[in-house]
Amino acid sequence: MKEDRRVRKTKKALREGLAELLMEKSIQNITVRELTDKADVHRSTFYANFDDIFDLYNQVEEVMIQELSDILSAEYNFDTKAFFQVLFRYIADNKKVCRLVLGGSVNNTFFNRVFDLLKDSGIDCWRREYNLTAPAEVLEPYVYFFLTGSLGLVGKWVANNFEPPAEELLTMLADIEDNFRLYVKKDCEDA
Repeated sequence: MKEDRRVRKTKKALREGLAELLMEKSIQNITVRELTDKADVHRSTFYANFDDIFDLYNQVEEVMIQELSDILSAEYNFDTKAFFQVLFRYIADNKKVCRLVLGGSVNNTFFNRVFDLLKDSGIDCWRREYNLTAPAEVLEPYVYFFLTGSLGLVGKWVANNFEPPAEELLTMLADIEDNFRLYVKKDCEDA
């Protein structure tokens, strides 16, 4: 069942309010009253949708994972530049909420979930692109290293208020991946 526009608007105000408050303090120190005042939402409305602040955060994370999964399955084949262009476009469209989840204010579960979303695609892509026959167990540590490092840079970028410009970060990530893939290919051929 699809939510009506008022419910979506209320949830968005709460997500954005939480993101703003997390710039000032930790999630443990945010009260429901403080959040509902910031979002201009009645407390009973908050409790009609969420158990507590952590439930709101978990639902934000869940929605983002689903949206990224939908976007990636429609537009992405593990080409690094294309992936990060899609990710940066998503971040630009959802800056406040992305700051909440990607800015490192709460925990690292989001990065772990994105990694899980991308790991198998990365292994498959590198096998195809470089004609690698190494088993998944051999390639997985390389993909893990690349994805966690890349997603860490994106998190740092968000935490630094989206500086440097996305184009610079995109070029940096593409250069890192080009060099890293050459190493992976050579290492796997030597094995």
